[in-house]
Amino acid sequence: MRLENKIALITGSSCGIGKEIALGFAREGADIIVNYSKSDKDAQEVAGLIEAIGRKALVIQADVSKRYDVERMIDKAWDYFGRIDILVNNAGITTECSLLALSEDQWDRIIGVNLKGTFLCGAAVAKKMVRDKIKGYMINISSVNAVEVEVNRGPYNTSKGGVDLLTKSFAAELGRFGIHVNGIAYGSISGTKIAGEFFDSGTIIEKVIDKTALGYIGTTNECIGPALFLATSESSYMQGEIIVVDGGLSIMKFNDQLKDKG
Repeated sequence: MRLENKIALITGSSCGIGKEIALGFAREGADIIVNYSKSDKDAQEVAGLIEAIGRKALVIQADVSKRYDVERMIDKAWDYFGRIDILVNNAGITTECSLLALSEDQWDRIIGVNLKGTFLCGAAVAKKMVRDKIKGYMINISSVNAVEVEVNRGPYNTSKGGVDLLTKSFAAELGRFGIHVNGIAYGSISGTKIAGEFFDSGTIIEKVIDKTALGYIGTTNECIGPALFLATSESSYMQGEIIVVDGGLSIMKFNDQLKDKG
């Protein structure tokens, strides 16, 4: 098992991509800190699945946009397990709204969770890793929206662009301490709450599939492998990189090969 006896904190792991990564890491031998913001029931269910695998799970509620919550979470996890070897900054939110109609509170909330939350969790864990000489791993979950924006997703696009540069900044500072920092930019992934009603539209699904080289929308299960790779020595000489996992969504402008050429 690639993560035997490792301790991993995955923020926003009560559902979606975070949940799948938590379960995937547990199957590889890691004990998991399950973080959630609102749904204790969902988080407890994930913890139950982890324990059924034979690994330990600690459930901690924390709003990652709040320094007090983050520091309380990290301290509690450190007290319980004695360390954190792997941090996956996965917590994220979005909303659909024009920048011209977006309220300041909406902007602050999305930037707060997605970008500030990544900073707060990353800094809090990294300080303890440096102090305790832990050569750990930080994986920041980004999006292809960092480079290919969606209309009416301005703060989300901006937050993910910021996450990419924050990943590189953490990597530049922490590499000398043996802490690996990299990111994953996912494309369209089904089975996530962050997408909201996105996948309820057949027209949108058709357009996304048409533009995706592999011809289908990804699943949360397909998000596990890249995270495992970045959480192990298999990625030992990678630092500050953003792996794109989108089925080829971001490499094509449009798909002429599916059109009738007559």
